[in-house]
Order: sequence, then structure tokens, then C-alpha cells
Amino acid sequence: MEIFWTHEEPLTIAKVMEFSGKEKLNQATVFRDVKSLFNKGYLKVYGLEKNNTKYTRRFVPALTKEEYAAVLLSEYGMESTSLVKIVLSMLGYGKRKETSQDEKEKLIKELESIIACIRSQDE
Repeated sequence: MEIFWTHEEPLTIAKVMEFSGKEKLNQATVFRDVKSLFNKGYLKVYGLEKNNTKYTRRFVPALTKEEYAAVLLSEYGMESTSLVKIVLSMLGYGKRKETSQDEKEKLIKELESIIACIRSQDE
């Protein structure tokens, strides 16, 4: 998914292989993984591209990184009520990471926005 998020344009399987970098993934592996991501609804077809005499599908992410993370967390049993604990863990409270006041203020504003959105859905 990271390859799809970091590239602005729709990607074919050949492009995914090209952008895989040092790993030099096998075409069958890439095809299987893209097919799996497509079947799960994480990728969508954005059109076709002619490659010699054949047409190949171009894919784009169907989910943002945040939506994808939410799906994965949900699959592992994390619920929306765990959001506060997750945010605190990401900030590193009680750990070695220091969070600047600006980062804290930005987070507070974002959380307030989320709260307002949730409240407006209930009305």
C-alpha cells in the first residue's frame, strides 16, 4: 500500500515492481498481493493502460493511510474507544519521546474537530 500512497499516479503491476526498490519483487508475488488488496477493497481500478498488445489495469488506493490503519486495528480487535490510548501511545507519554507544545496544541485541535464531527452526527 505504501507504494500506492507515495506515488500520485495510478499504478500498473509493472510500475509497482519498478518502484519496489531494492526488494525486486517477483511478478507473481506482486500480482497476488495487488489482487488480494483489490479483493479486500483497499485498491480500486482507475483505468486501463495499453502495454504492447495487451491492456493492463491501473490501480489507486481506495483508502487513505488512516482509513487503512483503522481497518487493520479493527481486525486486531481494537475499538474506537481505544483511540485515546492509541493517541497517547503514539505521543510517547511516559516514554522517551518529548512532545512539543505546538504538537500538543495541534493534536488538541484535531481531537476537538473529531469530537465536533461525532456530536454533529448524533443531531
